[in-house]
Amino acid sequence: MDASPAHARPQDSAHAPPPALSAAAPAQPCASDTRRVGLRDWYMLIVLTAIFVLSFIDRSSLSLVVGPLKQELGVSDFQMSLLLGLSFVVLYSTFSIPAGYLADRFSRRGIIGWAVFVWSSMTVLCGFASNYVQLFLGRTGIGIGEGALQPAAYSMIRDTFPPDRRGRAFGIYHMGPMLGVGFSLFVGGTLLSLAQSGDVAHWPILGSLRPWQFVIVVPGLLGIPLALLMLTLREPARAAKQQTTDAAGYRDALRFIRSEWRLYVPLWSAATLYAMAISGFNAWLPTVIARAWQLPLPSIGRMLGPLMMVSVPAGLVLLGAVMDRLSHRGRRAAPLEVAMVSTLLSCLATLFLAFTDNHLLAVVLYVCHTFFASPIPSSAGATMAQITPGRMMGKLSSLFFLVQNLLGLALGPTVAATISHLFFSGPLAMGYAIITTFCGCTAIAGVMYALVAAQVRRRTFE
Repeated sequence: MDASPAHARPQDSAHAPPPALSAAAPAQPCASDTRRVGLRDWYMLIVLTAIFVLSFIDRSSLSLVVGPLKQELGVSDFQMSLLLGLSFVVLYSTFSIPAGYLADRFSRRGIIGWAVFVWSSMTVLCGFASNYVQLFLGRTGIGIGEGALQPAAYSMIRDTFPPDRRGRAFGIYHMGPMLGVGFSLFVGGTLLSLAQSGDVAHWPILGSLRPWQFVIVVPGLLGIPLALLMLTLREPARAAKQQTTDAAGYRDALRFIRSEWRLYVPLWSAATLYAMAISGFNAWLPTVIARAWQLPLPSIGRMLGPLMMVSVPAGLVLLGAVMDRLSHRGRRAAPLEVAMVSTLLSCLATLFLAFTDNHLLAVVLYVCHTFFASPIPSSAGATMAQITPGRMMGKLSSLFFLVQNLLGLALGPTVAATISHLFFSGPLAMGYAIITTFCGCTAIAGVMYALVAAQVRRRTFE
């Protein structure tokens, strides 16, 4: 997995980069805009999506064994919350900044390969931790490794797929989070059951592990072959204009954001609000169902897992295809238009959950919620790829994920819990809180997407 500079060609005579945005003549298409997408390109996307799925399995596996870990390490709920959140999210978010810098200068294939190897190794080490400090440090290592994935993957997808294919491409890639969460429910539960029953006691090395260790170590080992799969990919050619200029530094990237704040501020705000809404909703939903329906958590996992693994990919692929069809017809703001409709319909489905006592109807509404909510992140990703110059894609996407993760993913569960405490009471308080949080955040996000769409329709981009 090489990490050699990806733009070591001689400089052209023009030292200043061309303008990234124009309101007059349309920009010249890049080479990647005109070439045909082949099987190797789709293979690359499948590998990146599989790696994204694995990242969510590895980061989520710890949540399945909170009880046994608390008992063995003798730690409190607060200490466990630091393992689940702070130890991972802070370095996961901040390390995306240097990772974005590297993605604009070096082999993205190599960066992702090494990143998978690092976080998978740290996941395995977490399984062999003998005290709280070792486990905390292992989680920070997972965050560092996974923080390098998104900037490099976004840059590779942007330079591989032309604009009228990016909606579907980002839609497929963004199956990763929900599929990862769904798989973690089933894979982790199956591994835990196997370990507790003693069916793996005869396995070399792994058979001697305690159940909580088995659940963490096995998914970590799966990352090694996926890291090697990166060797089978080709490094995508960077956009033509990017090849003739040096990759921009973060100072240039921040200057660019300031000059185009009317695009980036509402877009990033919308994505952050959605991240806050969905993270709070998903974090508390099993608890809400357990309190409302009096179901055990394993049964809830077996119910939610299949629903997520069917409705989310269906929404991403079908609505991603709608984005591509609209883009092919010349609608520049197609991803944003799909996001606007999706926020409205997902809000309505979620809102109706508060007014039904029928379990079957609630399941149908939840499927509608996940189906329409699923393409919203890929819409933001496709728009980022559309409005961002290729030479800045790695760094701007890293800044984007820093804001989204620290202000959205990290705060979502806490915001929902605070609303529950301040405004509701009774056993269903948290249920009303997550519905309120989701509908409020996504409604504002929809307005933000509309503001960005109005500008995108009037602009042409590099």
